[in-house]
Amino acid sequence: MKILFTPAGDTDPVRGYYDGAMLHILRHYGADRVIVFLTQDMENKEDTMNCYTRGIQSLLPTCPITYIRSGITEPQNYEKLVQIQTEFDKAYNQYTDAEWLLNISSGTPQIKSVMSLLALDYPKAKAIQVDSPEKSSNRKNHPCKTVDELVEMLDVNEDNDPQAPNRCSEPPLLLLKRHGLRLQIESLVHHYEYDGALQLVRQNKTLFSEETINLLQHAVHRSNLRWHDANKVVAKYKQQPLMQHPSDFSEYFQVMELRQKKKQLPDFIVKLSPILMGLGSQYLSQMPGFQLDHCGRKNDKNKDSNSFFILRAKMQEHYPRLLAYIENELKKRLRDGPLYFNTIVFICQYYKETQLHDDKNHAEITDIFICLRSIEEKIRNPLAHTITNITEGKLQEITAAGIQKGMRSPDILRLLHQAIRRIQGKDVHWSYDYLNTCIIDSLHSI
Repeated sequence: MKILFTPAGDTDPVRGYYDGAMLHILRHYGADRVIVFLTQDMENKEDTMNCYTRGIQSLLPTCPITYIRSGITEPQNYEKLVQIQTEFDKAYNQYTDAEWLLNISSGTPQIKSVMSLLALDYPKAKAIQVDSPEKSSNRKNHPCKTVDELVEMLDVNEDNDPQAPNRCSEPPLLLLKRHGLRLQIESLVHHYEYDGALQLVRQNKTLFSEETINLLQHAVHRSNLRWHDANKVVAKYKQQPLMQHPSDFSEYFQVMELRQKKKQLPDFIVKLSPILMGLGSQYLSQMPGFQLDHCGRKNDKNKDSNSFFILRAKMQEHYPRLLAYIENELKKRLRDGPLYFNTIVFICQYYKETQLHDDKNHAEITDIFICLRSIEEKIRNPLAHTITNITEGKLQEITAAGIQKGMRSPDILRLLHQAIRRIQGKDVHWSYDYLNTCIIDSLHSI
């Protein structure tokens, strides 16, 4: 079934002895049904002259016609035109197998815009544009005002000639389509949904620049912990670097923070342990009066340069009191094996309690580590052994014991940033919002 959904305008059904847009579409496309949207003025015109019915039936005598009498008196007001979308949606869902023809050449400029948007939003709808016979405005030709004039124009209609040109076209509506897609892409980018944004752009390559594709591919790589690959695709935008002082730690930390911003709390929590190990190992390597190499050796079997292997005998030789302290805390003998964050915290506690590092910086870092260790221990097991949706409320509930009212993800991030500033002397720069600004800026160029 083929259905024409059309507003009625002053040029319909005929004007100046030529088809109006409504009639011309029916002449060249045909239809099994016509749905006509009438404003108040057009209702009056139909009631007075039966003009739209006469015009349609002059071409398709048996075609069913449905009139939508909107009562709209201000067709130049977009807010009043919501009814067009409502009525079309109702008809579209009623005739699910139909092919839809949308007349985007009749009515006020506002009505034409709404009809064009409908053509973009509904997959089975096709926008049909009809040029005037003069290829310009029809304002010089006044509409018929009497039934006699109407009948005469229909009878001697120039478009009845089989040699008359077809003035219909199917515009791709690229400007409107690009605008609508750009808004969708911007929304996805603001929410850090780079995969979805990249897919939309790739599906509409002709509407967006190669630069936009590269920037989104960069963002996808980075958000998947492939920052080296991201820089190979594109490293700068308008001569400015997309990443300031990138490193494995800073990029991993930002990806963890990205998960928190996207409310992907299980993944945020999973990434907490490597961050704590990175911070702890970095702090031990720079702590005055302590040499981590005297406690073991680098794990040569692991390519990860931060991997360290504890050797009890070596610790006994160089730090016997520290070893005794750790074993007292553990309530068991320390075994040879990987360095864990828990051991790092015990080392920091020992130096704080024995006042070998009687300074505020060490005390603050140690207190932060103790708090973060407690959080990690409390949330690691529930996440690993139960099927549960970790929400902010659940996170606060799990961490409540011993940590005042518990902590939510922003509180955990705040502690991590505090530790980074103490250990590194500067914070990790959040660069994803700058990246988003670059992507959105590129969307405005072709």
